[in-house]
Amino acid sequence: MDPAPATVLRIFLVRHAHAAWALPGVRDFDRPLDDRGREEAARLAATMSVNAFEPDMVYCSNARRCLDTLGILQARSSIKLRIEHSDALYASSHDAYLDLIASEHDKTIRSIMIIGHNPMLEDTAQVLLQNDPSTFETALGSGFPTAGLLILDCDTGGNSAIEGGARFVGLLSPVDA
Repeated sequence: MDPAPATVLRIFLVRHAHAAWALPGVRDFDRPLDDRGREEAARLAATMSVNAFEPDMVYCSNARRCLDTLGILQARSSIKLRIEHSDALYASSHDAYLDLIASEHDKTIRSIMIIGHNPMLEDTAQVLLQNDPSTFETALGSGFPTAGLLILDCDTGGNSAIEGGARFVGLLSPVDA
């Protein structure tokens, strides 16, 4: 896959890597990655590096499993990532994800990454691909895999994406890496 063309906004939707089950007294929000999750995130990081997938802006849920996933991706990045953390990506519906995409009007930002949770990521993808439901079904009919990376392109600014105008580029999972 090629880096994002100059005329589009590339959207990388990343589901956090596999997390450990909550131990007694540990909140869901605080669940860390387990060994499988750390391996998944490392594979995703390697795949992103090989393909030169380096987002201009990263939005990450504040949940521990998302922060752990970001940390592994960040360690393999050749650039200093611009990162904003968001409680809304954990606690809100997919509308919070769509709001981030729609608010991207900075012409210097050609690609964004959102690291978040299911079912919000699947719901976001469904809205972004609503004009092409068969592509959504083919790509995510079996669900959004942990450490999965869905790549979409849309007109600069993201407004066409939230109206269903995103174009499917690819879906990578740790199994593919």
